Amino acid sequence: MFIRYQVKREKSPFQQVWDEVFTPVWFKLLKGPQDIFIQRTAKIFSARYERWEYNALVARYRGMGIMADDAMNDKDMIVERALDIIPEDIRIQRYRRMMRGAVLAGRKLHLPLELQNYDPMVPYMAPYIEEAKFQMQEEQELLAFHPWDRRLYVSGLIASLGSDHIESALTYHVWIFGQLGFDSPEER
Repeated sequence: MFIRYQVKREKSPFQQVWDEVFTPVWFKLLKGPQDIFIQRTAKIFSARYERWEYNALVARYRGMGIMADDAMNDKDMIVERALDIIPEDIRIQRYRRMMRGAVLAGRKLHLPLELQNYDPMVPYMAPYIEEAKFQMQEEQELLAFHPWDRRLYVSGLIASLGSDHIESALTYHVWIFGQLGFDSPEER
């Protein structure tokens, strides 16, 4: 008993002519150059789309009166640290721009054209973000805190789960000695 997909089938005359005549022509004339043409046009259209997207973003920022750095997430750790470092006058300017943008967006209005003559893509927070990254890296290096590097010794005894309490250290210490069959230091 043979299953249908195990049976070797002969090609029909039409399939033989198709494989011998039309398939090479298809791959030689249409498939190859078509792929190259599609790749080239895709690059052109993607570049045009990226340029359009950038210009639309600039127009949106100008219309709302905000900068690109104002649109960054305030809850990000690095941005939050940079906002702590930033001078007070720049922080106030940022806050006022964001509030003006929120009011304009809520009212579905835009700034007048004479106030839109600025470049919103100037990264005014870039030095503060770099300083925040440097501070966070320095803190991580100084603290060298990793979950597997937590404190395991408290006054010479092993503490469980990095606890600083001597009771938990003694509990773990007595338990491990009991498991290993040794007497605990308190019983000596």
